[in-house]
Amino acid sequence: MKRIYIVRHAKSSWGDLTLADIDRPLNKRGKRDAPFMGAMCRSKGYIPDILVSSNANRAQSTAKVFCREFNFPSEKLVLEESLYHAPEDSYIEVCFGLDEEINSVMLFGHNPGITYLANSVSSEYIDNVPTCGVLVIDAKINAWNQLDFSNCTLKDFIYPKMF
Repeated sequence: MKRIYIVRHAKSSWGDLTLADIDRPLNKRGKRDAPFMGAMCRSKGYIPDILVSSNANRAQSTAKVFCREFNFPSEKLVLEESLYHAPEDSYIEVCFGLDEEINSVMLFGHNPGITYLANSVSSEYIDNVPTCGVLVIDAKINAWNQLDFSNCTLKDFIYPKMF
């Protein structure tokens, strides 16, 4: 069994329209929600072996906050360009490259790919994974290269406005 946590980045700022999309930072709500959701994951035991983030500023910032909440060194955070505005398949493909000693991974990325992924592994329709939402997915596999949507089950779905 392997576990995958998928986190949509916290709320980002549109305050500076001269910034490229990839460079947008977190806004006030994002800076509040990220530590809250990191602490919520920690309290539920949702702590991965490794964290992998899109290279977008808002995703990296969210991932770094989760690292702090988990007391992880920054080396536990890997940047993956393919997660920037990635389709749902890209999240699976990133897992293919993981070492087999890793049993759980937390991936930080963007919609709409995350919501599409949620609906690929959920028995119920999910209209939207909100910012800083966390999907907890169990995969009935022994090796990462066996991963596909058919052997994944959504175990939990949490987001800031639930609490």
